[in-house]
Formats: sequence, C-alpha cells, structure tokens
Amino acid sequence: MNRLLVGAIVALILLSGIVGYQLLRPAAKLARIQIAGSILTVELAESSEDQQRGLSGRRSLPSDHGMLFVFDHEDQWGFWMNGMLFSLDIIWFNSMRESVFMEHDLPPCGSSECPVHTPPIAALYVLEVNANFAHSHNIELGTVFTFIN
Repeated sequence: MNRLLVGAIVALILLSGIVGYQLLRPAAKLARIQIAGSILTVELAESSEDQQRGLSGRRSLPSDHGMLFVFDHEDQWGFWMNGMLFSLDIIWFNSMRESVFMEHDLPPCGSSECPVHTPPIAALYVLEVNANFAHSHNIELGTVFTFIN
C-alpha cells in the first residue's frame, strides 16, 4: 500500500512539473507582415535559441504563416534544413526589408551533412515559408515586407 501511495505521489509531482513548465514557458512572439499583397502571421525568432530551433521538428505550417528571423545586425546568415519535416522557401531581407536573396523549395535533410544555404549579400531578416510561397505570390528580389499591427 505504501509503495502504491509513494508511486502515485511521484507521478503527481512529475505531472505537475510538466504541466507547470508548459504553462510558464514563454509563448511564441507573433507578428503580422504584409508581403506582395499577402498577410502572414509570423512567429518571431529573435533569440539565438529560437533561431537555432527554427521550424525543425514541426510537421507543417499553415499556408498563411511563417517564421521571421530577426537578427541584431546584417550579415550573410546561413540556413540549413536539418531536422525539417517539410520543404520551405527561404527569403533574406536587408535592413530596408527588401528581399535580397531567395532559395526555393528546399527539401528536408535528416543528416548532419545538410548543405548550408548562405546568401551572397548581408541580410537582417530571414523569412521561412512553405515551399512555393515565393513563386505563387510573385515575390522577387526587391520585394518589400512591412509589419502590420
């Protein structure tokens, strides 16, 4: 009887810890942007932890959503598809929010030998969206996005 009671208490403590972590974990910071006449809800990846995790491990992304990486300075930020479960378009933007480089329909990569996609020009923002988004919305080099709020 005592073992059963101790087991139930331990299980309750573990469960409350898991639930507490989920409730106290900061919610994803969201923003809305407009690009090429379309409005997207984007999850902002501003911390290095969020940027390293990106969209890896997720099964899908709604068609009107994306992830916007916001860096603290312009640089030639490289991205890879390690741990991804679906294909993406990746669009790099300068500080004026103008697209300066794009990679289309990048497939997932499950190994540590994934290619790194690096623009030839510095960027401050990087937008990850579902594959074919750029083509279907006529996004070209020089296309600008704006924040909506």
